[in-house]
Amino acid sequence: MTQAANAPQAVFAEYVWIDGTQPTKELRSKTKTLKGAPPSTSFALGAQIPLDLFSEWGADGSSTNQAEGRDSDIVLRPVRAIHDPHREGGYLVLCEVFTGEGDLHSTNTRAELRRVLDLGAAREEPYIGFEQEYTLAKLDGSPLGFPVNGYPRPQGPYYCAVGARNITGRPFYEDFMQRTAAAGLSTTGFNWEVMPGQAEVQVAGEALLAADHIWLTRYVLHRTAEDHGVAVSIDAKPAKGDWNGAGMHTNFSTAKMRAPGGMAYITAACEAIGRNIEAHLAVYGYGYEERLTGAHETCSYREFKYGVADRTASIRIPRSVGDKGYGYLEDRRPNANADPYLVAARILRSVCNLQ
Repeated sequence: MTQAANAPQAVFAEYVWIDGTQPTKELRSKTKTLKGAPPSTSFALGAQIPLDLFSEWGADGSSTNQAEGRDSDIVLRPVRAIHDPHREGGYLVLCEVFTGEGDLHSTNTRAELRRVLDLGAAREEPYIGFEQEYTLAKLDGSPLGFPVNGYPRPQGPYYCAVGARNITGRPFYEDFMQRTAAAGLSTTGFNWEVMPGQAEVQVAGEALLAADHIWLTRYVLHRTAEDHGVAVSIDAKPAKGDWNGAGMHTNFSTAKMRAPGGMAYITAACEAIGRNIEAHLAVYGYGYEERLTGAHETCSYREFKYGVADRTASIRIPRSVGDKGYGYLEDRRPNANADPYLVAARILRSVCNLQ
């Protein structure tokens, strides 16, 4: 049988965008049938897929908290495409949102990161790794692994664990890993986290790519969860009480920080971030007060400190970085529900002294 006979009869592009829901934005998507376009399998995983394959498209902003009914049209402008791991030959197409008149939409936070990079931050060759924690939940909202009207054993045995007493949701977790690989997402690792039903996926790359891929990873998270009859929560404190919250620890470096002698630049970056505490917390996600209490491996949001190998600090400098004298820093304050575009832009503004 020839390759043409095996090819999908239709190529579907799932247009994905970020809506205007408050206090935490959500993902939306709709499917466009492409005529005459090659399937995504024509491109190697991780290759840059040409955006001219995808035209602009419209959507109803009055249903996504992005417009009023009397003037409801918004424009979806493709900015990055990857393989769709749930549809053979299909694409996931991340879009920026513009008004019906073609102006930048107020909910388009990707534009802020582009602005900061264009101001000069790109010259510093920033590299970012996001550690996206998430919590698997039953459809009633309660965390997976929590018994009805009760609680599991206290925290301790669940982190990076194995075994049915410690792990809940393994079929989803394994499927999700395979889906991210099939999509060509820039993931660098996965692990189970401290609370039952909680896990983490790590994404890294240059600033704009890393932030784009976090949003696309979140889409794949939710989409894969549908197939397993579970939900995904990125709430900052998915279970009240003596349980860890969920963060998106952000690893950050510039070319100077990564070069020998970079510790001086890492320290200077920590000091610069510390001079803008409130500005950072303002974009670090809804509910940080519940999560950043000073307990559960966090520093209180009321203080700021940094240190080598210190997981109770606002910013941790890894032990290996301290030993070598160069590398990166980890801002531990961003929530799991934070907007990665705004987190990256704020760190860059502080470290690179940009407005």
